[in-house]
Amino acid sequence: MKNIKIILSAAILLLGLSSCEDYFEDINNDPNNPLVVTPNVILPQIETRLAYAYAGEGSLYTGVYTQHLDGLTRQFAVYQNYGIQPVDVNSLISDNMYSGVLMDNRQMLRFTEENGDFHYTGIGKAIEAYAMLFVTDLVGDLPYTEAFNGTENLQPIYDSQESIYDVVFSLLDEAETLLSGDAGVRTPSSDDFFYGGDAASWLKFVNSLRARAYIHLAKVDAANYQNALNALSAGAFESSADDARLPFTTASTGSAPMYQYIEQRDDAEVGTNYVALLESLNDPRVATYGAPMDVPGHPIFVRDRQTPLMTYTEMKFIEAEALLQTGSDPMTAYLEAIRSSFEEAGVDGYEDYVAQASVADATLENIMTQKYIALFMQAETFNDWRRTGIPELTPNSGTQVPRRLPYPQTEYDLNANVPSPAEVTIFSRVWWDK
Repeated sequence: MKNIKIILSAAILLLGLSSCEDYFEDINNDPNNPLVVTPNVILPQIETRLAYAYAGEGSLYTGVYTQHLDGLTRQFAVYQNYGIQPVDVNSLISDNMYSGVLMDNRQMLRFTEENGDFHYTGIGKAIEAYAMLFVTDLVGDLPYTEAFNGTENLQPIYDSQESIYDVVFSLLDEAETLLSGDAGVRTPSSDDFFYGGDAASWLKFVNSLRARAYIHLAKVDAANYQNALNALSAGAFESSADDARLPFTTASTGSAPMYQYIEQRDDAEVGTNYVALLESLNDPRVATYGAPMDVPGHPIFVRDRQTPLMTYTEMKFIEAEALLQTGSDPMTAYLEAIRSSFEEAGVDGYEDYVAQASVADATLENIMTQKYIALFMQAETFNDWRRTGIPELTPNSGTQVPRRLPYPQTEYDLNANVPSPAEVTIFSRVWWDK
């Protein structure tokens, strides 16, 4: 763990740096002395930046939409009333996800594919699938087939969200093949913050991400409920020990994203409607998830939080929903999901809680409500709300709750192919949100 924390601190120091070498790769390079970034050096930065994006701005913006969060002052008072603008997501989408995670990951993949580092390549494919799924669910159509080419193409076309989903499943298939075989020349270890290079754990990640992606597409085709179950049964997370979590540190340069946000900004608070829901169900998790957002002292938003990107709890809720929708009994999976959530929250009272009439039945309303409670400040709840309409949300302002983030201002400034803001607004539905 000591080695992981040392590497993690170094990776976090790099978070503010854009991958300029990808865009201007020939300007400062001496062809007689090429610079090579090996996968053990770049993978920590990729994983750390991904965790920052997902658990930072990604969860903050969607948290306002799902009412996990109430914006109170400054920028978040504007977001509370759905005033988010394209410039507000430059950092999240253009800088952290595209210029950061995805471009750096492509750099790593070029190296590992050329040098026969098969497990590194498998991890890179899984990360690209996760990242593309995360971003397309936020905004819809995205550059992909013509993206990641630096100065060779500064105006890539936008691929349809439907085709992006095809890419996600294809990447996961490739990752599974690579991770099921020999490691190759180099073997990832402590530089992999999620699983320490353990291929079996990454294979569980691949199947779990498949299940997440399939459940998103249930509105497109109900057969995807069974597809999600098939992915889970093929070898997904079996306990919370399998969770995809990035361990941040107690160092000032290594703090978890929500800790840094509260410490530095603190212009939002836990949602009043969310707390009211917990209280209406006599939910002991209100002591954890409903706690005031103060640091130090918050129960979960601590400096060295093991920040979740995908969890066993989520998988059990997916299983419960898919079983219900395919005519099978969801009760065991439903109760296990709640039990796992109680364990994550560090609270007692599970038996009394699930015995209540308002919780006891595994209806769709209860499954999705409990998932909404359990996945506090995780962007996945925004996808669930759009899919199911649960929980029922009253708009903070106007007559609609937004159904996507805007495209970044950098795209409007630099890429003529970006969908017009007159045609695609934050209230427009993405492809799978039928």
